Amino acid sequence: MSFYYHKRITLIPRVLHLNISSHGWSWSFGGRRAHITRDSHGRRSAAVRLPGGFTWRRDSRRRR
Repeated sequence: MSFYYHKRITLIPRVLHLNISSHGWSWSFGGRRAHITRDSHGRRSAAVRLPGGFTWRRDSRRRR
């Protein structure tokens, strides 16, 4: 049995959120239609919701 924890803290309503979980933290900038996310491991992602229930998402990693 494993446990999982997740908490979302709104810093600026509808714009900036801090997400805390048992695996680390991340922040999200943007709204429901389009947002950018960065996590504690250096991963970045961008997502845009498209009409018809489709979503475009791009993931990238921090370059060293």
